[in-house]
Amino acid sequence: LKSDAIDSEWVRVVLTVDPGVRMEDIVDQEPPRKKEHRRVPSTVAIEEVKLAALKGEAPPGLPLKGAGQDSSDAQPKVTNGGLPKVSDALSGELWEVKKERIRKCSGYGKLPGWDLRSFIVKSGDDCRQEHLAVQLISHFYDIFQEAGLPLWLRPYEVLVTSSYTALIETIPDTASIHSIKSRFPNITSLREFYVAKYQENSPTFKLAQRNFVESMAGYSLVCYLLQIKDRHNGNLLLDEEGHIIHIDFGFMLSNSPGGVNFESAPFKLTRELLEIMDSDAEGVPSEFFDYFKVLCIQGFLTCRKHAERIILLVEMLQDSGYPCFKGGPRTIQNLRKRFHLSLTEEQCVSLVLSLISSSLDAWRTRQYDYYQRVLNGIL
Repeated sequence: LKSDAIDSEWVRVVLTVDPGVRMEDIVDQEPPRKKEHRRVPSTVAIEEVKLAALKGEAPPGLPLKGAGQDSSDAQPKVTNGGLPKVSDALSGELWEVKKERIRKCSGYGKLPGWDLRSFIVKSGDDCRQEHLAVQLISHFYDIFQEAGLPLWLRPYEVLVTSSYTALIETIPDTASIHSIKSRFPNITSLREFYVAKYQENSPTFKLAQRNFVESMAGYSLVCYLLQIKDRHNGNLLLDEEGHIIHIDFGFMLSNSPGGVNFESAPFKLTRELLEIMDSDAEGVPSEFFDYFKVLCIQGFLTCRKHAERIILLVEMLQDSGYPCFKGGPRTIQNLRKRFHLSLTEEQCVSLVLSLISSSLDAWRTRQYDYYQRVLNGIL
C-alpha cells in the first residue's frame, strides 16, 4: 500500500459490558462450522485427486460434483431460455449497479470518501508468488502502453498477509469460461456465446472480437515469457467488453502442476479461442487472426527491448524460495533465452509465427482441459 495515497481515518468502536456475565457462561448460538472444503497447495491437491480417481472416490475435502464447479446458489439465475443477452451481466449484476445499491443501504453512503472494493481471501498456495506474477504483468502492460501498442492486460491488487495467505482483488463484471459454460448449457462453444451476447456482424460484436484479440495477444506473450501453466477454463475470465483475463499464477517460470510440464505449448490457443477470431483448429487466415499475429510480433519485439527490466525483477527474488524458482539458476537462464536477444528482428518474426503454429489447438493443451473436466468438473 502506498502511504501517500491513503489518508488516516479514526474509527470509533463502542464496547458494552453486561455486569455479572462471565465469558465461560456464554454459549455460542451458531452451529459449529463444518469443514466441507479445505485449501491445500495445488501440487498436493493434484496428487490427492490422482489417488482418489484411481480408487473411484471423491478427492478428500472436495465436493462430490467437482472442485471446479460453482455452487448452484452462486450462479446467476438464467431467465431467458438458457441464452445470453447483451443486457445480461456476466457476474449476475453489474458492479456499478451493485455498488450503488449497497451505497444507498449504507449509513455512510453519503460521505464523499465512501467506496466499495471486492476481495477474496486466498490460502494454501504461496501467495507471494502470485504477487510477483501480478507485478510482472503490470510491468508488461506498462511496456505495451509506453510503446503505444493496443495489447491489453488486466493487473489486479494482491495484498500478501503471510507466506500462504493474501487478500486478492476480484475483477468486477467478469466470469470464468467454466462458469459461463455452466450457466448457459445450451451454448456449445465460446463462439456461440459471443454471437448470442454481442449479436453477430454488429458493431458490438466486432468490438468484442477486437477486445478479445488484443487481450489474447497480450496474455499469450506473458504466458510464453513467464511460462505460466495451469491454464484451465477456471483460470480464464471474460469481461463485459469481450476481453480474456488470466488469473491464478501458482505455476510459472520453472514449476508446473504435478511437477510435470504437461502443458508444453507456448501458450493456450485452443479451437474455441481461435473460433472467436474467425479461425479454426488449422489456423485458417482471417482478419482478426492476422491481427492477433501482428500484435504478437509487435509485442514480442517491444518486450525484447525491455528484457533486462523484466529479468532483473525476477532475478532479485531468485533466492526467495518461491515455488517458481525450484529450477535453480536455470530459471533465470531460461527466462533470458525466451527473449531470444541474439536474433534479428526478421528472425523474431519467424520465431513468433512458429510459437503460434506450435500452440494451434495443441494436443497437450486439449488433454489438460480434458483432465480438468474429468477430475475437477471444470468445463
